[in-house]
Amino acid sequence: MFGRLIGLVVLVFLGGALASWLAAQPGMLAFEWFGWQVEMRTSLAVAILVFTAVALLFVDRLLRGLLNLPAWLGRNLARRRTDSGHRALALGLMAVSAGEPDEARRQAARAQRLLSAPHLTDLLSAQAAHLAGDSQAAGRYFTSLIQDSDTAFLGHIGLARLALEDDRTDDALASARQALGLRPKSAMAARQVLALEAERGNWAAAMPALQIVASDRDRSDIDDAIIARQRAALFYLDTLDQAEANPNVKDTAKDQITRLNAALTAWPEFWPAALRLADLYEESGTPKKAIKPLEKSFRAMPHTDVAARLAELWQVNEGSQISRLLRLIPADATDVALADEGRCVVAEHALMKGLIGEARRLLEDISASRRDVAAWRLIGQIAREDEDDDSVTAALQQAGDAPRSRRWQCTSCQLVHDEWASHCGGCTGFATLGWQRPDGATPMLAAKVE
Repeated sequence: MFGRLIGLVVLVFLGGALASWLAAQPGMLAFEWFGWQVEMRTSLAVAILVFTAVALLFVDRLLRGLLNLPAWLGRNLARRRTDSGHRALALGLMAVSAGEPDEARRQAARAQRLLSAPHLTDLLSAQAAHLAGDSQAAGRYFTSLIQDSDTAFLGHIGLARLALEDDRTDDALASARQALGLRPKSAMAARQVLALEAERGNWAAAMPALQIVASDRDRSDIDDAIIARQRAALFYLDTLDQAEANPNVKDTAKDQITRLNAALTAWPEFWPAALRLADLYEESGTPKKAIKPLEKSFRAMPHTDVAARLAELWQVNEGSQISRLLRLIPADATDVALADEGRCVVAEHALMKGLIGEARRLLEDISASRRDVAAWRLIGQIAREDEDDDSVTAALQQAGDAPRSRRWQCTSCQLVHDEWASHCGGCTGFATLGWQRPDGATPMLAAKVE
């Protein structure tokens, strides 16, 4: 404000100085026009010329303003209407995020009325209708989004979700596939395709979707361990389907072996794949080739079935079997608990072979504070062989307080299963079962899941 005042004073001063300078200049201007003889000072003529130019400029601006007034009013009204529409759109999205269906639908209707942007207003209306439980209205809005190439992807995603909520898995899969076709790198669409294809048992069809999910660098709701487990499960389940569809092993043996090796590479602890690989080598007439993957599997996750299969393939005496199994347990293992589990498995194998002394030695190598239920039960079994009832009772009491042995447990709902399955029997999650200690989880066991 002060700067403008200073500028006005300077302008008045310059105007006065210019007028004074013109008045001091000598000279006369004379001209004849329509019979009139006009004479005036030159400074006055210059002043009249300047005033006339300013007056003409003012009149021109005034006329232009009057002529453009309707258009200006229209633009101002449209701008205010658009601003109100965008405000309604923002408030509607906030209401959807806050879970307020009534407010969301009210703001969506207002945005529909004020804005000429159907791809935005239809999306808000669809979300509001979905939040209010009006699936038919939401379906109509999502269908309208499909007509626009810019919003077709979101329309298909919305229709897929609606179909899933209505248990229309065929429609959900079709919409998810169309969304993935529009955006081949969309992890959102790929997750839906993966879940639906896995639910149908289309393991080979689910693999490309899993690759898209795995390549998504921005994923935060699924870690690498889950991706690895899902990849291993798809490879393993696909080999089972191939074996069922084509009983002649020789026709598909090479492909099945490749897939099972890929499964073990993704998830080395997945010992059912190692056992299946051993079966496949045996059926194809090359059982010795199963030794290496079984040994690798035992190192990653010691298991009684793997130890028994290795003992059969080695074709050595009982003492050599124990020695070889022990060599598979790294002496400098960073995971002490896993090494203790390996000793426990070898001790169980030794006890089955009648090597009681070797079994006792292996169990004594495990610290009492680290022994699980299986270890204490083996100690009780050895005490029973020695007819030491007090030691049997003490071992069983210790087993009651010890950590439970590994079981197949869902990492999502914590339900424990007797056998591995593609989907959890509780939450129906795909490849959520992990071979782990179910400590602190529900003791309920699921029935055998195929």
